[in-house]
Amino acid sequence: MQQNAVTATLAGPAASQAMPWQGVAALSLPVVESARLMAGGREIVIQHAGQSYRLRVTRANKLILTK
Repeated sequence: MQQNAVTATLAGPAASQAMPWQGVAALSLPVVESARLMAGGREIVIQHAGQSYRLRVTRANKLILTK
């Protein structure tokens, strides 16, 4: 059921413009909205394999991930 909601969200001509990297195989990937991930803030720290990464939203509203 979750996959159907994602598929419906990505359907239509705007989907290819919004996420040009999306292909048929990518439809089964989980989708996380950046606003939810950022929890109202502008940056977070992500722990991965004992390393810390900083994910931040720029003034131009782009995402940058740095180690």
